[in-house]
Amino acid sequence: MDNMNLKPLLKASVISFVLGANAAAGPISTSQAVDTAAMYYTYSQGARGGIAETVVDARSGKILSQNVLLESFFFKNPHKIKRSDCGNYLLATSQHQGVSNLALVDLRTKQGRLLSVPRTPDDISVFGSKFIIGADDQMCYVLDAETCKITKRWNGKHTLYPEGRRIEYISTTPDGIAWTSWQKDSSSGRRKGSRIVAIDIATGRTISDLHMPRIFPQLHLADLKEQGPNPEIILPSPKTNTMLLSMDLYSGIAFCDLDAMRQGRWKNLTYHCLSTDGSWGTAFPDRALLYSTENNDYVFIANAGKQGGASWIDLRNRQIVQTFSTPPGLETPAVVASGRLLVSPVAGKTKYRFFGELLEKREPLSQLYVFSVSQGENPRLQMRTLSLPTAAYRAAPVSPTKNDLVLLTAGEKTAKELIAIRADTGKIEDRVPALGVIHRITY
Repeated sequence: MDNMNLKPLLKASVISFVLGANAAAGPISTSQAVDTAAMYYTYSQGARGGIAETVVDARSGKILSQNVLLESFFFKNPHKIKRSDCGNYLLATSQHQGVSNLALVDLRTKQGRLLSVPRTPDDISVFGSKFIIGADDQMCYVLDAETCKITKRWNGKHTLYPEGRRIEYISTTPDGIAWTSWQKDSSSGRRKGSRIVAIDIATGRTISDLHMPRIFPQLHLADLKEQGPNPEIILPSPKTNTMLLSMDLYSGIAFCDLDAMRQGRWKNLTYHCLSTDGSWGTAFPDRALLYSTENNDYVFIANAGKQGGASWIDLRNRQIVQTFSTPPGLETPAVVASGRLLVSPVAGKTKYRFFGELLEKREPLSQLYVFSVSQGENPRLQMRTLSLPTAAYRAAPVSPTKNDLVLLTAGEKTAKELIAIRADTGKIEDRVPALGVIHRITY
């Protein structure tokens, strides 16, 4: 391990965004008269689960229709959803083992089909027309959407020593690497988390297995699971040769050199505290967005700790350049108006320590946080809030390169409706019931 430094840095909280492939796939124009955009969400309705398409007038914000793309009794615990880099496919997961726990939709034909993997799937990342799926019991699958086949099955039991527990988060880089975070140890302590494993998407080969230094034993809990930094969010930046990792239990972030990680070693690894009062172990950074400019990458990351907070981070210089006082539990922002605005509802996920345990609660707010991004070589954020008629949970951009329209999932106790709102003014353009309880939304 090279150059390991500890810096209890500035007060901070983190969020990140990349105006990337899905934005390019963006709004779908279906006629000359009306410019429409399509968003997609997973939902449950009684014992059934499914995927729905919402079509919005990208100019007026009027919600024109909601269409079922796939619905089934077998897709019983709908969860995460991602759109492929090429824009042609959607993949959603259902949190159960075995039959029908993946749903794949071809957006060109609007045809959906149920697929299955043996283990319970969780996180999804994308690489071209392929989906990389993390699952229970140390499994990772590569699904080729064009052939509807699993092309690679990676099993941590066969390649990791000591064994791991479960993949928490996945990111990909253009060189065909899937970067996976392994957060917690097992309940016995035998299977080790607090590591980053890199997998070659084409071959299924393990490229590197890097364990994070466990430098704050005073922050560890007695349950044997919470015994390290517990990395979760992975944000690689090839442009700046920087990897940013969120550390859940230590409540900070880590920077390191991306090229060295490909070679199986840490280089210039530093830990940085994100709590608003400078204390380790209280911030719990939970949502982040990578935001790209021509010459640099930035990260916006938000805390789930009781003190809340959010941060704006310069990856080239590896500095936390701004911090904001916010409630706990801001969601990953939607980026609109060609990157001029970051828009985040307050889903209110809150984590805290209580007599040696980690507890969690959710208190969503009827507020929308809007961050204006200044133009220029070193963009900075200016924060303001908008009032909403009800609590909001997640946000998706309607026409990210054209205007400030955002689609919110909302509702008093659960996300059961959709609200189209303008981030500049707070004007609500439309509000309609959803087809069920919304779990995730994408565009």
